[in-house]
Amino acid sequence: MEKFNQNGSMGRCIARSEIESLLHRYAVLATDAPEIDKMIALFHKDGFFRLPDGKAVKPEKFFEVIRGNKPQYARHHITSIDIQFVSPTEAHTQAYFIAMTQMSSVDHWGEWKDIVIKQEDGAWLIADRTCVVDGGDPKGWFRSTYPELGASLLSSVASSGET
Repeated sequence: MEKFNQNGSMGRCIARSEIESLLHRYAVLATDAPEIDKMIALFHKDGFFRLPDGKAVKPEKFFEVIRGNKPQYARHHITSIDIQFVSPTEAHTQAYFIAMTQMSSVDHWGEWKDIVIKQEDGAWLIADRTCVVDGGDPKGWFRSTYPELGASLLSSVASSGET
């Protein structure tokens, strides 16, 4: 019998592929016209989404992320997905994202940090997602929606030497 954490494990390869598909599916659904029921279905029934300001909400409250400032256009792209298995039924992921809106082609960027859990039916679901925004265009949608985070983004960019 193969060991899940062994290099080349078929079970691990399948799980990795299924988790990557889950993360990509979320990115495809997170648009200016989200299919909220399909997004909610990607989360465990007791799951949480942690907003950029630190507030944790149930997936049914996704629209709180926009704070009444719905973008006219929004697309998310993810890169550099890292998956660390805690067990054959739990993994911690980190994926970098870039968001585009009608206000800026590179509106904001950061990471999604997730805890994903394999369900009894074999599906992987997000149990906890933390959205960490590392930076944003000063004229973009994110900075206009989360102005209180702007100063901390500016100071982190300035201290890193970025312009």
